[in-house]
Amino acid sequence: MYNLLISACSDAWDQGVYEIDTARVAREYTEDSISERYRDLGPNAIDELKGFPSIFAIEGEEIPSRIGKITSIKKKPGNVRIEFKFDDTLPVIPAGFLAENSIHFELGRFELTRTHWAIKDGDLWDILKKRGLSISPVAVALATPVVSSAPASASSKQVFIVHGHDETAKFEMAAAIRELGLDPIILHEQASGGLTVIEKIEKYTNVGFAVVLYTPCDIGGKRAPSMNLRPRARQNVVFEHGYLMAKLTRTHVMAFVKGDIETPTDISGVLYIDLDANSVWKAELIKELKAVNYI
Repeated sequence: MYNLLISACSDAWDQGVYEIDTARVAREYTEDSISERYRDLGPNAIDELKGFPSIFAIEGEEIPSRIGKITSIKKKPGNVRIEFKFDDTLPVIPAGFLAENSIHFELGRFELTRTHWAIKDGDLWDILKKRGLSISPVAVALATPVVSSAPASASSKQVFIVHGHDETAKFEMAAAIRELGLDPIILHEQASGGLTVIEKIEKYTNVGFAVVLYTPCDIGGKRAPSMNLRPRARQNVVFEHGYLMAKLTRTHVMAFVKGDIETPTDISGVLYIDLDANSVWKAELIKELKAVNYI
């Protein structure tokens, strides 16, 4: 995830402080599920936004864009005041680079001509690297927030979250974990440091507890003349669920299911908790954490 802030004023980013109309925050050019999470700027949302890397651009890319981070977010009547700083260890984004690579940044039509603050679902470092902008692993590590960036010990109070494409479910779970005084670990928010995906999983699952979110992100079924397709979780969710049960034991892995979806038959003995709209699942989460003396 990363922030994309675009202003019409060529000197907007000169002072390290900026104010933007509330109606332009996490609404335009932001996926609905992400917008729902961030547009009201609650305490948890603010903490998460400050942890994301940020691109600061000018409409039409009249000048190069900069990469940095937001250090403060304050809601005011009608607008939002942010403080930010650029990271001098990271390269400047050349003028025209965003437009030239708009499909990779998932930019909407006319987005670069609109003053707004969008939250994008993607790995900014990976996008920049693949589009030829050289960023050293050391610079990325330094730019990644310290919180949750280091691997946990098995006795720590970190909780690894396995998820698919449902952003709302992911961030609601992360918020619930924080409310319990624990530290949620979301894999794509951690620095890669040149590691492969499986190496990152190995590194950041050195925790004491994990939750797995089965959300209807895919659809599939047994190959047959008459196909019976059902909603199912992403394949990475199923794989990581099994991996974590082997690593942490079943009592330290909790599975949540959203809607009527297919679950793996090989682990049918596992208890799946309904990720209900009324948030009754939070009580079940607390009960399971208490059962293993994690809270």
